[in-house]
Amino acid sequence: METVYWTMKNGQKIDVDTMDLNHLRNTLKMLIKAKRAQSAPKSFKMNGEIAQDHIDQGYLNEQEEEFDEWYGI
Repeated sequence: METVYWTMKNGQKIDVDTMDLNHLRNTLKMLIKAKRAQSAPKSFKMNGEIAQDHIDQGYLNEQEEEFDEWYGI
């Protein structure tokens, strides 16, 4: 079977078959959140260019993922 690699946030590529269970869970959650974000309406509007830029660039989603990883969600 073909080896499939996952690219982590730091750019390191790892073999999916060697990922531990918690890493696989977090990866799946991230993919589900990304899919939801793609299909969600973009009606959320922040006041201020910097705040809106954080929403548009997904910065807040990254912070949520770090929170989830920290607390093992």
